[in-house]
Amino acid sequence: SLSSSCTSTTMATTAAAAASRTATDQLPRILSTYRSLLRAIERLPKEQARRNGWKEAREAFRKPLDEEAESVEDRILAAGEQIAFLRITTPKPKARGEDAGRWVYKSGEKIKDGSATSNRTGKGVHSNWDGKNLDPCSVKRHNQGLKRAGFVNNAHAKGIF
Repeated sequence: SLSSSCTSTTMATTAAAAASRTATDQLPRILSTYRSLLRAIERLPKEQARRNGWKEAREAFRKPLDEEAESVEDRILAAGEQIAFLRITTPKPKARGEDAGRWVYKSGEKIKDGSATSNRTGKGVHSNWDGKNLDPCSVKRHNQGLKRAGFVNNAHAKGIF
């Protein structure tokens, strides 16, 4: 009776030690996931939603693990699903830094968020090469593709005249 109670106590202690070792081994992954979740929550547009998100994230990561119902891996997967959902539903973060943005140069001066004028309004992409004037690189690429596909010449299509 005494040996069986010692054995069960030892097994419980060993299981608890193994669970704590698993959590300790995964600590960098846990912290990384937690930080990613908080950054995703930070991008929420409404202040109240951010506060509620932070509160829920803290509670989810800080509550003790149930020995049988939930594991560290389950919590990381759940947080990953929340991060994926938030990445889809929240606006993209703004560019960081002072020089971020669109710059237009007029008369040699830089104008932030300015608009540029173009001589080609309403037309497509400009190219030096059109139907009358073929791009040599495109012709070479075309011929290489034909050769690779097995088209050596077009004598078979011409016939014998």
